[in-house]
Amino acid sequence: MAYGLKNWIIAAACATALLAPLAASAQLGSTYRPENAVSTAVAIVRPSVVAVETRFKEPILKDDYAYWQALRGARPLYGLWGSGIIYKDPNYVVTTSFLMDEAEYIRIILDDGRSYKATLVGKNEDLDVAVLKVDWGPDLSPTAPPMGDSDVLRLGQPIAVVGKALNSVDTYTSFGVVSAIRKETPGTNKPTDQFLQFDASYELSFVGGPMVDVHGNVIGMIDQTVQDFSLTNINLAVPINEVVAAADRIISGNNKKIWFGIEQRAMTAQMQDMSVAPKKMDITGDGRDDVVDFGTLVTYVDPLSPADIAGIKAGDYIFRLDNKKIKYAYDWDSTVRDFLVGQLVNVDFARKNAAGVWQRMQAQVQILLKPEDKDKDKKEGTSSSSGGSYHHSMSQSFSGRNRNAVFPHKGGSH
Repeated sequence: MAYGLKNWIIAAACATALLAPLAASAQLGSTYRPENAVSTAVAIVRPSVVAVETRFKEPILKDDYAYWQALRGARPLYGLWGSGIIYKDPNYVVTTSFLMDEAEYIRIILDDGRSYKATLVGKNEDLDVAVLKVDWGPDLSPTAPPMGDSDVLRLGQPIAVVGKALNSVDTYTSFGVVSAIRKETPGTNKPTDQFLQFDASYELSFVGGPMVDVHGNVIGMIDQTVQDFSLTNINLAVPINEVVAAADRIISGNNKKIWFGIEQRAMTAQMQDMSVAPKKMDITGDGRDDVVDFGTLVTYVDPLSPADIAGIKAGDYIFRLDNKKIKYAYDWDSTVRDFLVGQLVNVDFARKNAAGVWQRMQAQVQILLKPEDKDKDKKEGTSSSSGGSYHHSMSQSFSGRNRNAVFPHKGGSH
């Protein structure tokens, strides 16, 4: 009797375990409909999506605008057109900096067709973010969309992209998923590891518009499509956290290119095999060797730069900046971009001694303004309007440099 009861209990437990996922799936299916979620999300963000039109000082015919020229026929362009997002401070609109190239006149067109003149506040060309200021007048207060958190996105997460049509009036949308998050794609003419990749198709006039999650939160800004070495199209969006950080700096006037003074390459297993990066060492200072799975190799130090003055050398291996781990190339870029001119940054790094043993070291680097921006400020008497960190091309050569090129370059320069 006890034996039969025990078997019955086990069988009931197994059945419950098998049926529970089905019940959960049925419950989810009764409340979640992709078509409703997308349409609801688009309805939330649509009033905050605007058309952005520019006019050049004179007609232009060049390769950079080939797609726009194809849409308007084989004749010079008088301007560009795309989309924008009303910012959290509704006096501003954020869009892609590409639309601002050669712009002499800018106007914003709302969803209801009303148009307003806009002025360029500044650009961050590393992240392709531009901020426009608009005088809406006393009778209009546009609504900013809800902002999401691009740091918690998941691979395969459903998204929608929203933008203006070529006529700058109609609003269109497309649906897809996040196909890659900060993935480095070889062979592109633009570093892709600081962007989101998505598979939703979009019109050319969508650039500068929002990418939203199914709840209507803006999680990115549509940037552009690049091609890899196999001519595969890769759609890129700027993570919204990066957009907000860049826009806030532009608006506050702190949008300057800072100077750290090194070029670096994120750690790889090949670097460790070649003994130019440590495999194990005492990272924390507790006397025990730790497996090294993060960090970046210093490949070059600018003479008389902040890093050079602080004693950092090519071949050093940096673990942390102000206690923040540097694991991927974009970690370095995003961390350095947040530094301010004059800030003292604590650097935890390792250096090989004469016996070839890696030793822990620390230094303080005082951030300075990039020399070209300093010269510009003196000449113009204004702050620089370009910001962020300068990211070199992956194919950049080290020829002509007299020191510190210790490893093939594949990273950023600041």
